[in-house]
Amino acid sequence: MTTNRRGIDPAIIAAVIGVMGTLCVTLITLYANRLLPGISPSPQPTLLEPTWTASPTVTMTYTPIPTDTVPAGNPTSTPAPATPTPEATLTPAPPAIGSDWANNCISVLWRTYPETPQTTTSSGCYSQPMNLSEPVNLFFTENGSLKFSVNRSFETPQVYGLFAPIPSNGTVRIDTLLSRQQGGEIWIGVFAEPNITSQGLVAVLPSGDNVKNRQLIQRKMPEQTELHRLETFSDDPTQDPPRYTIVFEIVNGQVNVQRLQDTEFTAVPLSSTQLWLFVGYQVASGNNRLDAEFLNLVVQGQ
Repeated sequence: MTTNRRGIDPAIIAAVIGVMGTLCVTLITLYANRLLPGISPSPQPTLLEPTWTASPTVTMTYTPIPTDTVPAGNPTSTPAPATPTPEATLTPAPPAIGSDWANNCISVLWRTYPETPQTTTSSGCYSQPMNLSEPVNLFFTENGSLKFSVNRSFETPQVYGLFAPIPSNGTVRIDTLLSRQQGGEIWIGVFAEPNITSQGLVAVLPSGDNVKNRQLIQRKMPEQTELHRLETFSDDPTQDPPRYTIVFEIVNGQVNVQRLQDTEFTAVPLSSTQLWLFVGYQVASGNNRLDAEFLNLVVQGQ
């Protein structure tokens, strides 16, 4: 008789072993917690869903700012903008008094009387003709002379002319060519200020029919007091138009008038370190016809 013995299924054995192992682990854990009550398993971090909040949009305009604190060539440096170097502008000096007329120029060193606005040129000269208050009171240069021409009626006497600075010591020489003179006077003088109301001395060619034989009157300003009168004053009666030469001698503020260096008048003191030469004319009430020119002006300082 044969007896068949059946063995235990291996799967059952593995299941039993697994259950026993699980029980052992569980028992060990329970006993360990009881033996070490102060130790607890570490808490696991709670994962949070990220929340995104959009920031407001800011528009910025970048403007490079030059800086001197970063050496040139550094990648982070902002080079300073190039500064243009201004070119030197040379302003020519105005022509000197005495040399301007010879070059058909009225230097801006002259001042108008009455004072009136004038335009100038780049060469330091006034634009011509120069208008002195009245449309007919014009000064202009021609052939090296300063000329004017007046032919009109005036209600009251008026003075028109030009002032120029001159040394307080020295001499001034000037010629006058007289073509026509009716109703007005030719004035050439030296003043303490560029104004006929200041202290001064004036050499006057009075009105008359015969331009070839003029008187010469010396007047103290501003009172217009007559100090001296020369009845016959003619350099060369044969010249046409006649030429009249006047010389002022200035010594330490004392001004004297000479005619051709041989006739001396009364000296007048002027209390000023800066003196002014005046050339012009005074119109009279009523009709005036004046045609004259000034030339050969020489100013010498000491």
